[in-house]
Amino acid sequence: MNRQYYTVEDANRLLPQIRKQIEELKNSREEIAIRRLKIERWKREQGEATSADRFFVEEAQIEFALLAARQQIDHLLSQSIEVKDIDAGLVDFLTLIDGREAYLCWRAGEPDIRYWHGVDEGFAGRRRFTEKSS
Repeated sequence: MNRQYYTVEDANRLLPQIRKQIEELKNSREEIAIRRLKIERWKREQGEATSADRFFVEEAQIEFALLAARQQIDHLLSQSIEVKDIDAGLVDFLTLIDGREAYLCWRAGEPDIRYWHGVDEGFAGRRRFTEKSS
């Protein structure tokens, strides 16, 4: 995979698109959960009497939603953008800081990218940008 490095400005320009993709991923996750609950309810209520076709349609929709979400995440990964947590809307953009790989770190609800962390540090290691680090 070719690595792509982002400046803060580059990553901030992508945030409207990233916000939309995070919402789509959250919606897919909710749809999958609802469909799984529906299948479980059918199994409890009707047991083996439930039509196999009914299960097949729901399970096919779940698989389709999972595949679409995976493709979206893989596409972002191919651009050196990592979705770390769909529910929190936590996204990392690969960057170089002082010549070393790091991540620009953004979380849904933040107006723009203001934090970064080392590749091995994760969210707990987030540091706010200073004039020197940006």
